[in-house]
Amino acid sequence: MSQAEKFDPTARIYAAQEAYLAIEQQPQDKAEKQLLEQARRYVQAHSHQNDLRDLAGPIRKLMGNAYQVGCGGSHIWIKRTPADAGPRSPERLAVVADRLTTAYRDWFEPRVPGGPRRSIRTEQGLPIAGVAITTSTPTR
Repeated sequence: MSQAEKFDPTARIYAAQEAYLAIEQQPQDKAEKQLLEQARRYVQAHSHQNDLRDLAGPIRKLMGNAYQVGCGGSHIWIKRTPADAGPRSPERLAVVADRLTTAYRDWFEPRVPGGPRRSIRTEQGLPIAGVAITTSTPTR
């Protein structure tokens, strides 16, 4: 940080972010798998960031022209270029996000069960469609 930035009252200050890379699609071949693993190692080596989007340039350089790398508000996405992607081109290949605020998963990890969960205190829980309401006291 430069001296001017330290004393500039309008300087943007970001909360600390812990970067991680989640590979959301299965790699097409061994070369793509190695490239994504290199990107993962780079992100792990630079995981503590003030602005996660600062990693976009180095990742873009690492991935090369066969991939599109872009930024969102607080994440970086990686896609295959349309010529290389085939029918799955609009889908994101990988994402770099903040571990403190997101929970993206790799393509091979099991999905977390979704949907409403019953409260352990059934007398205080809201009704769930199709589930009978009971008044028994739960055991712990």
